[in-house]
Amino acid sequence: MAYVFGIDGGGTSSRLRIENLGGDEVFYAEGGSTNPNSTDKATVTSILADLFLQARTETGVGVSELAAGFVGSAGVDREADRGSFAKILREATGFAGPLGVGNDAEPALAGALDDTEGLLLIAGTGSIAFGRSRDGFTVRSGGWGHFLGDEGSAWRIAFDAICRSIRSSEGRDLETGLLEAALAHFGLEEASAFIPFVYGGVDKSRIARFARVVGEFRDQGDPLAADLFDRAAEELALLAESVHRRIGPRLERKRLAFRGGLVEADARLRLATAARIVSRVPDIEIVPAAADAARGACILARSLADRTS
Repeated sequence: MAYVFGIDGGGTSSRLRIENLGGDEVFYAEGGSTNPNSTDKATVTSILADLFLQARTETGVGVSELAAGFVGSAGVDREADRGSFAKILREATGFAGPLGVGNDAEPALAGALDDTEGLLLIAGTGSIAFGRSRDGFTVRSGGWGHFLGDEGSAWRIAFDAICRSIRSSEGRDLETGLLEAALAHFGLEEASAFIPFVYGGVDKSRIARFARVVGEFRDQGDPLAADLFDRAAEELALLAESVHRRIGPRLERKRLAFRGGLVEADARLRLATAARIVSRVPDIEIVPAAADAARGACILARSLADRTS
């Protein structure tokens, strides 16, 4: 048993990585979504089976040679979810060895920090902060989705920009040019068209893409756009602080990395968020992200193999 595997399962795709015990990649492939909340069990089973079959066909590495594995998947948040997903993977692949299962933030943290402990702040379409100690204790803040949370995310910035630009047109908020920009971006003729646009069913990803336009208006000095990003930085800092407060005493190395399309692409937001975190939690070290979640899943799998050997 000279190998470990890691799976990074997102809402739209999944990635299987197999490494030898020295950390060298021997196989990598991508498949469909493994989110059990949006993909039925039969489809998830088929996706997992196909990935492992491809690995065996291309490399000769079968499940009997895998010392341990770790799966981090979107939609796996509760203890019952972890047990159900582990059962699906074992039925799909025949793997019977040590297996860890968790939310996709856990391998993202391990990959970003190249370690099994620390803190991760993710801000893309959604947002979440996650912390893990070396003994496997985890804490999270946020990650409640676009109706219940996602503060500081691209979705929240964009949606609040629409709502507040309508308020501004009625003299109830800061001055802005965002309403006209939003109408043009979404191909609408007038503000009232947002009523069927929103209440007819929200396309989260489509709305989140408007955050880039809001960022451009911020850079041009638009007061409302600037306020939206200031609030986003504050909310993201609060997510990180919440996690640190609950897990900080258990950490040997208090390092934090950023992940997510919004915060990685927007240096101004990233620096503003980091400044707030460091001013309030001075013992945190903010570091650049090292690697991806598939690599992180293998790091966790190798740690599991070490503990069980």
